[in-house]
Amino acid sequence: MTGGRSARLVERHAALLDRACDVRFVREATAGTLAAGDFARYLLVEEAFVLTASRVLGRVVWESDGWAELLPSARSLTNLVTEQRDYFAGLRHRWPVEDAPATLARAQVLSEVVLRQVTESGRPAALTGMLAAETMYARWCTAAAAQPADRDPDLQAWIDLHAEPAFLGQVAALRADVDALPTELADDAALDRWYAAVLEAEIAFHDAVHG
Repeated sequence: MTGGRSARLVERHAALLDRACDVRFVREATAGTLAAGDFARYLLVEEAFVLTASRVLGRVVWESDGWAELLPSARSLTNLVTEQRDYFAGLRHRWPVEDAPATLARAQVLSEVVLRQVTESGRPAALTGMLAAETMYARWCTAAAAQPADRDPDLQAWIDLHAEPAFLGQVAALRADVDALPTELADDAALDRWYAAVLEAEIAFHDAVHG
């Protein structure tokens, strides 16, 4: 395997990433066959996870020693608390969810895994977990954006948001941050553990939207 630590990490878990990008939600969102109720539940749980991701990036910012380390995550955090938060706020009234508490409980596994890793291991775990989540989204949304389908405009907007250069630049910044992690701070076994755990949780998270 060649490339930096992040490239080797992604390559080691290629099969798991394939599985995460082939969950029912992704297949149906890509094909334009996602049921309205499932999309409503997805919006509910994804907005909740955006809050989790914001907390995680806040931890990264807190533990960054200088501007070079801080700025990429600060920019990503700004995107979450502005553009992405505004996206969800504008849709809540159009996509109500009757079984909201049960849906949130089923999807809580992703936040639980991410926050536990960050609590235990700090910045390295935060960067690696976010790399797993954002690599998954960059991959499936880029593929979906390139495939014409009759999708709800709200779903199309979400896909397009994750296929745009701004988001892909954030993923590239995460790769660079993981590349820069010293092995004495986080060895490959730790990266593997954090990355795989988040992808497994992503699978359970997305399966939770199907009532």
